[in-house]
Amino acid sequence: MPKVGTLRVNTVTYASKNGNFAIFVIVMPSTTSYLCGLATVVFITTGLVIAAVRWFHLCRPFDRNPQYYYPGRPFVVGVYLCALALLPYALQPDSPDAWHLAQMYFLPVTLYHFTILLFAYFGSVMQWRKWRIPMMIIGFPVVVALAGAVLLAIIPGNQVGRVSDVNLYLLGTVMTGICITAIWVVLSWAGRFDKDEFSNPADYPVTFARRWVAMIVVNIALCWAGALAESRVLMAIIMLLFATSSVVFIITALHPHRNRPMEEEEKLPEEDTTAVYNRSLPRKRREEILAAIRTVVEEQEAFLDPHLTLQDVAERSGYNRSYISGLIKAEMGGFFAYVNRLRLAHMDAYLKENPAATVQEAAEESGFTSRRAYYAIRSKTV
Repeated sequence: MPKVGTLRVNTVTYASKNGNFAIFVIVMPSTTSYLCGLATVVFITTGLVIAAVRWFHLCRPFDRNPQYYYPGRPFVVGVYLCALALLPYALQPDSPDAWHLAQMYFLPVTLYHFTILLFAYFGSVMQWRKWRIPMMIIGFPVVVALAGAVLLAIIPGNQVGRVSDVNLYLLGTVMTGICITAIWVVLSWAGRFDKDEFSNPADYPVTFARRWVAMIVVNIALCWAGALAESRVLMAIIMLLFATSSVVFIITALHPHRNRPMEEEEKLPEEDTTAVYNRSLPRKRREEILAAIRTVVEEQEAFLDPHLTLQDVAERSGYNRSYISGLIKAEMGGFFAYVNRLRLAHMDAYLKENPAATVQEAAEESGFTSRRAYYAIRSKTV
């Protein structure tokens, strides 16, 4: 019984005195096939729309510096354009070759995309570009396998060999490990900025990073479910879930999650600033800088600014940010801990002087952005 796209063609042969003749009866595709194809079309369309939005839509005035405010934008566009590879499955969801393509796309390929997105965005934030060459090397077998699966699905009788299930799962396992490693790196970066550089997690996309990681962890589980389950219905559901999460992602990413232009920041030396400036600065010089820090942060009550940064302290004290950073780490336990100790002490004093004040009011008066931020910082600050 041959197929034309998702249509089945039945051939019925009749015998007569004048010879045999055939009648071709076209049978419409099943409901399951129709829904699978429709879900795939929704997934592809969503990817194309997100790629277009990410490339052409930039909020003002952030469009003046897209490389800073929208890091990794070309990679995001490329990843979502790859959804076009599923077009053969959208047209022929009953085809075994197209089904193999769908399984491959949601196991090694999508996991590779997650890793690229994580490093493209947060690697750009950290000005760390060493990830690109390793990811190109790792991505080569993934791209080759995907290209072969696409050819297998669209060219009848081609000689491209299908990747075995064992190799598919092996490749998926390797990419899962790499993706988890990328998640660990991104979370370690978020923790580093959370504690050392900024007095408020909102000044660096820490929350955005953790939400993104949580979404990716859920999607990793969906990738494996789609690859392991021999169910086209489940695959259709997973595609719709992926499309939904992609829409949520683009909505949350439209507005930048970074606050300070990169050109205003000085590049820190590669070596740990604490060790460098402790051994290079004379004791008298260190005491002068520490006194200037305390004047700005404590006497002038700069800690009451909920968005106070290390750069702000450096500018107001008149010293190099690297010196400020190194000494605060060595003498005060880090910028985050130092500033928030002052905020916590101020809040305790405020509540004693104003017993009728609410926690929200006291938190805002003490430099916290909210009551939730106060509780979160109190739980982690010694």
